[in-house]
Amino acid sequence: MDDSHPHSDADAEDLTATVADLYERLPFHRAQGIEVVSASAEHAHTRWPFDESLLGNPEVPAVHGGVVSALADLTGAAVFVGPLERYTPTVDLRVDYLSHAGEADLEGHATVLRKGATVGVADVTVESGGERCATARGVYKLGR
Repeated sequence: MDDSHPHSDADAEDLTATVADLYERLPFHRAQGIEVVSASAEHAHTRWPFDESLLGNPEVPAVHGGVVSALADLTGAAVFVGPLERYTPTVDLRVDYLSHAGEADLEGHATVLRKGATVGVADVTVESGGERCATARGVYKLGR
């Protein structure tokens, strides 16, 4: 894994349990075994265990792009879900696929880019087998 996520959450409140509890309530997340590795108000790290059913192209083999974008979305949202202690609707998500995601767990890393009163923006990197396969920017509704 590259060290493109050099952040220190030493002084940040650990919100991992809060985000994990909220995400565990969602049938989609629970069925996929998606794990919240860590979460704070600034950074989040998630893991989606590899399963053959995630393949979109078994000849390569490559994980379906929708899986990669779903992980980017839920990881980006995690940095806002924790502090708010509730779900945040996605307003916009842009994903750039850099290479195929192979037969390995997917890891998502999100960092807050901007947090306002009504929307928040997070940058996300998705890795497969320790190699970056996608970057994303998500916009999330924060106000009710």
